[in-house]
Amino acid sequence: MQRTEKSERTPGRLRVLIVEDTPTVAATLQAGLHAAGLGTDIAQTGAEALARKASFAPDIVLVDLGLPDMSGLDLVRSFADAGDCGVIVVTANGEEAARVEGLDTGADDYVVKPVRVRELAARIRALHRRMGRPNAVRPGIVSVDRHQRLLLGASGARVVLTEAEFATLETLLDAEGASVSRDWLSRAALKRQLHPDDRSVDQLVLKLRRKLVALGLSDRAILSARRQGYVIPDSTLFRAVEAPPAPDA
Repeated sequence: MQRTEKSERTPGRLRVLIVEDTPTVAATLQAGLHAAGLGTDIAQTGAEALARKASFAPDIVLVDLGLPDMSGLDLVRSFADAGDCGVIVVTANGEEAARVEGLDTGADDYVVKPVRVRELAARIRALHRRMGRPNAVRPGIVSVDRHQRLLLGASGARVVLTEAEFATLETLLDAEGASVSRDWLSRAALKRQLHPDDRSVDQLVLKLRRKLVALGLSDRAILSARRQGYVIPDSTLFRAVEAPPAPDA
């Protein structure tokens, strides 16, 4: 397979690491992305991907979930937790549950094979633009009314949380930047112990993330903490208020 050319590492050229264990698929993706003007490199295993990430310093990583040496989701989580590159899952599994799990693990986008390379290149550039915007990291402040379980965005948008969603947010905020285990979140929000293969906490966090994004926050306002649970790394994005009733209340 073709390796990264020296010219592909010139400043300003977007670099993409392709993590794919099928040589023909990897070569096709590399050729198409190279033709689109992107710098590329290939890793066939999770271990090789981690090593190539350190030396290649990609802007975006494409991850096939079916790797021979480790779970693709674990690799996604590792990249997402590091926070220094975007992550796009590129896999044959297009089921909704798989999409949700991939995105909730920390992927920024999810593409189902067979891949249209021109579309993939456009998605890569779009993700890179979002990552480069200052407002994508710190878009504003969300006001939290604990009495009404109400969130207020900077634009005035209002979102009411369910009891479980609010308990999740409150528990994460009370942790003051420390990670909170899935089991503890299950006890706090769902009032039950977390059982093996129970994804209810992950689904709960995903719904909460979507509501925060609707209020203008980044989808990284809540991060997955590898092998631990979840964390709100910047609690200053939230402030406690007592909101007035809605106009039509």
